[in-house]
Amino acid sequence: MGTLGEILRGGRASARWFCGAPFVNLRIALTAKDAQHARRLIEAHFTRFLETCQISVDVGGTPPEPGAGCVVCYNEASFADVAAFGKVMWPHIDRAAAADLYAYLPFGRSSARKAAIELVPRGNRLATERLLEVMVRAAKAGERLAWGGEGRLSGQDGVARFKIGASLIAIRAQVPVIPMVFYGGYRVLPLGSIRARPGTIHARFGAPIPTAGLEDDDARDLADHTQAIVARMYEGLRQQSFAPA
Repeated sequence: MGTLGEILRGGRASARWFCGAPFVNLRIALTAKDAQHARRLIEAHFTRFLETCQISVDVGGTPPEPGAGCVVCYNEASFADVAAFGKVMWPHIDRAAAADLYAYLPFGRSSARKAAIELVPRGNRLATERLLEVMVRAAKAGERLAWGGEGRLSGQDGVARFKIGASLIAIRAQVPVIPMVFYGGYRVLPLGSIRARPGTIHARFGAPIPTAGLEDDDARDLADHTQAIVARMYEGLRQQSFAPA
């Protein structure tokens, strides 16, 4: 299919997702019996988006086991990576963080609450610190947390600088950071574009990074170390994608 067809396909998928999101959120708010039920509805909505775009998701590596408190720290280059997360991550995490802009979608806050998705406030240090405390308690209790390293969609074919939120949570809870990479979102649906190219997004879990003995002052170094690992994983997947068959 040519460029025009890819634009029409991506535009149709995006319109269906954004127009449908309030109704999915309302259904979750009114009918979801628990987090698993809420997440199944979220997964189905993202799956429809990806299938319309003709984008598949491939998961590899060793995900954390249930009951093993940890912080999964990952990159996101485009909305396609967000959709990939929404499709495949729920069996591997117990609680997630998302940008508070999702609260602007109708019924978004109620839906997130049902699905155990914490919305990260922007520009409110006190509220952010309270959220970090919630996440630390959850990790100490054995929950597997997911926290975006970049704090936003990077919009680049690579891994942007990681912020220290995930590192602070892991250090304070004394649980490992699990580096994770999403590769392919930039290629199939770049940020700011509605041109959906058929392809695959690769999601890979890396080896745990221990935090035993680390303190808050080490958070910046831990974030940089995690970012470097995710960047290496990203480049490794890029090389595999372009390797001769």
